[in-house]
Amino acid sequence: MSFRIENKYKLEVGQLNKLYKFIYENSGKVLHKKRLINSIYLDNSEFSAYNDSIEGTVPRKKIRIRSYPEENKGDFNFEIKINSNEGKYKISNKKKNPNKILKNGFFDEKYGLCFANIEVSYLREYFELYGIRITVDNKIKYSKFDKKKLIPTNELAILEVKTNNIDQLNYIEEKFYFEKTRFSKYCNAIDEIYNLNS
Repeated sequence: MSFRIENKYKLEVGQLNKLYKFIYENSGKVLHKKRLINSIYLDNSEFSAYNDSIEGTVPRKKIRIRSYPEENKGDFNFEIKINSNEGKYKISNKKKNPNKILKNGFFDEKYGLCFANIEVSYLREYFELYGIRITVDNKIKYSKFDKKKLIPTNELAILEVKTNNIDQLNYIEEKFYFEKTRFSKYCNAIDEIYNLNS
């Protein structure tokens, strides 16, 4: 099991060119071609995963089915992302067909029976900077799981820095001038669609 630390930074879409310039001027490089990611999130009827994330409770989980619609069609990753006192890690299993989970739900030992409630789509770019993997997510859209149309969010992009080396994280933190955030796509979608936090 490999724990990692993640920092997130919030950008206006208009700041992306400034970020790209910063990456290339500091010898950054593209790690992977950009790709569309689609995630279906599951939670129980009490929205416990959402509430744990909002409150910063540890340990906490996010349960999702992730796919890459423009590649590997028919392949889905069933993922449980866990935040603990030691850091973050992810359990992932590849599935050819998630319909059983989508229809019957998934029983989690912490949250009980969880059903699909939110669908999130976004474009992800992958870079390496100062030996650290970073990703940039924009064109974020979401909907209730049973709705067909994904709704664009506000003009926002999320930069994530992921490493298991605290010294690397501190170093890159000194270089960035973007706003640090605890942004969660799942929680943001729940807030906008269900208005739980209003």
